Amino acid sequence: MAKLDSTLVPVALPLEQAFVRCSEDVRSRARNFWYGLRLLPPEQFMALCAIYSWMRLADDLADAEDGGAPADRHSALEGFRDRTLELFRGQTPEVVLAPEAHIFPALRSVLDQHELDPVDFTLMIDGQFADLQPRTLQTRAQLLEYCDQVASTVGRVCVRIWGGTSEECLRLATERGKALQLTNILRDVREDDQLQRQYLPEEEFAAADLSRKSLVRWEHSEACRAFMLQQIAAAEQHYRAAEGLESMIEPASRPTCWAMTRIYHALLMKMRRRPELIAGTTRIRLSSLRKLSIGMRARRLARRHGLNTPPGGAT
Repeated sequence: MAKLDSTLVPVALPLEQAFVRCSEDVRSRARNFWYGLRLLPPEQFMALCAIYSWMRLADDLADAEDGGAPADRHSALEGFRDRTLELFRGQTPEVVLAPEAHIFPALRSVLDQHELDPVDFTLMIDGQFADLQPRTLQTRAQLLEYCDQVASTVGRVCVRIWGGTSEECLRLATERGKALQLTNILRDVREDDQLQRQYLPEEEFAAADLSRKSLVRWEHSEACRAFMLQQIAAAEQHYRAAEGLESMIEPASRPTCWAMTRIYHALLMKMRRRPELIAGTTRIRLSSLRKLSIGMRARRLARRHGLNTPPGGAT
């Protein structure tokens, strides 16, 4: 990631250009999401691109791979949060950081069309604040709270845009978000170790007589395998707890929700077959053929709802 531009600029980008920039963020930085989002109707497609851009920038401000000091990152996140909450109060910031210039006009438009909960946005930033320093989570409850902050929030925002506003739908979206984030955490154990972050609970490492370092190095292979299978089973419970979510959102949104979930669940099943992959030097990914298969099935689902071409002529 390039050094974040802290230049202040006026919010003057035309709305159409702002949404195009948001879609470019998704296409360049989240290819799996890009292919899934393209199955949505045009308005939902652009709305989710704006949401992704906002979430991605929140994550960038916290990670600051350019080596920014934690205090500077904390200040940047505070400003980002305050400007976001201005939008929920019906105001549009006149001056923003350069990386926000295309996000805030697009998000302002999304809020005009959808009733989103500002709590989900503040919770997401709370999760980013917590990541500013090295951290070790001690309990499963702390892990699930973190998953809610950084992933279930996204799920609740998405389903609201997809027409799912009932309490039961939001509950299932919360479970789905936890399932996806737990999958991410298991896949990224090695990368998180390099950032001095341990999301898997310390009390569960202790019970297995393992440490984060021994897992990353795949020492005591049988114990590591048993520990990973236990963690994978816990994640699988959240996938099962979220079953039925697709039936509670608009039919045209179901292929995208299904495809994104299927990709993450397939990653979890790949780790279940070969848990030692988490200690490898390359990130665990699905093969192009596997993703193509999921994409083709999702596209067939989309055709049933009259979505035969990518929204907005996207390619």
